Amino acid sequence: MAKIWHGFELVDTKWFPEINYDKCSNCGMCLLACGNKVFLYSENENKFIVGNPYNCVLGCTTCAKICPEDAISFPDDPKKFVLSLLMKYKIYPKVREELNERLQKYPDHEKNANDSQVNIEPKKEFSIWHGMDRKEIKWYPSIDMNKCTGCGLCVVTCSEKRNVFGYDRAMKKAFVLNPTNCMVGCNNCQVSCVWNAISFPDFSLVKNLVKNVLEINRELIKEEIIEKIKQQGLKV
Repeated sequence: MAKIWHGFELVDTKWFPEINYDKCSNCGMCLLACGNKVFLYSENENKFIVGNPYNCVLGCTTCAKICPEDAISFPDDPKKFVLSLLMKYKIYPKVREELNERLQKYPDHEKNANDSQVNIEPKKEFSIWHGMDRKEIKWYPSIDMNKCTGCGLCVVTCSEKRNVFGYDRAMKKAFVLNPTNCMVGCNNCQVSCVWNAISFPDFSLVKNLVKNVLEINRELIKEEIIEKIKQQGLKV
């Protein structure tokens, strides 16, 4: 199956999650975390399954980091996997095009990195994370400006809907503009950064958050799962 990745057609590139059902508690957090409909709910088996594996974003392991039982695995280390693709395909000219298109579409993201005010208010749709105030969750990227080469891959790796990064054309540097729009558990920008200029808090933060919301907001989680299955047709 083919996937387009920064202008290149990748055929049968195997990057998707596997579930170890000996560990899985059937909590459904994987389905809630994924925005690409990789996971479905099997009514006959009464469990969550990997129903659309090739929908998975290359290098993404958010579902695995969200899983409280460590029941989800991937075929390789994400950084190693993405770096192998970066070495094989010359994507940066296309990335530059994508960066220009993103900044033309969202001109308020093209700013002076030193003078820009970080926006700590998340979009309304991201303001609550399973009953928790998103501003209270310290999960978002930091950029070491001394390491950043300004390639722009982090900017275009982050979805337009979340649009965490800004870009300074004069300095040729990306910077974090909207930190609390970052998806809790996602570190795709870090995985894609060849120069290791992006860092996140320890993954244990995410595990502890998930265990906490499952303990105190279990009924809310169930309601969210039912609603998402209904809205997106994720039942088989």
